[in-house]
Amino acid sequence: MPIIKSISPDDNTLISIWKIDESLEELEKLSTDEIKIKNENKFKEYVATREAIKYCCEKLRVVYGKIIKDDSGKPALDTIKEGGISISHKFPYAVGMVNLKNKCGVDIERIDEKIKKVKDKFLNENEKKFITKNNEITAIWSVKESSYKVEGDTIPLKEILVSKVKDNLYESRIRERKYKVETIEFEGHILSFTT
Repeated sequence: MPIIKSISPDDNTLISIWKIDESLEELEKLSTDEIKIKNENKFKEYVATREAIKYCCEKLRVVYGKIIKDDSGKPALDTIKEGGISISHKFPYAVGMVNLKNKCGVDIERIDEKIKKVKDKFLNENEKKFITKNNEITAIWSVKESSYKVEGDTIPLKEILVSKVKDNLYESRIRERKYKVETIEFEGHILSFTT
């Protein structure tokens, strides 16, 4: 199934969500890359994230070119000089984000009870005060991941400070930089993206 949802926070940004229900053979036909991924689901996620980025490029009227890695290992599109891209996946979803003006971050996470077991590894005391449900814990995790992806540097998630601005809107702080991050809940998942 191709793109199931697109989000355009502004004229220079597009996020697309692909729900993967294709067979391995169908997705192999879409890719021109030489892919050495043996795990079938990981292979599908790889192809679908690139297709999601291609879709964003087409809608934003940008040449797709090729996804490369920058100096910090963050994905970048060789045809975008300013701005950036971000990708995320949590089977069966693959997400691509293109921002023509700014670096960006996107993340998708499944809402799951298991997150309670690891919450102390990434939540600080202030964040623990405003969360009450699994979807809120997952939202904080996802917000931190989206923020982390903008930076591209290795930083412990517990050092990314998150505060809730209002429903589905958060502010994250990494060192001296601040980001606004929006969340959307759908089909048992949290999608977060920098705005």
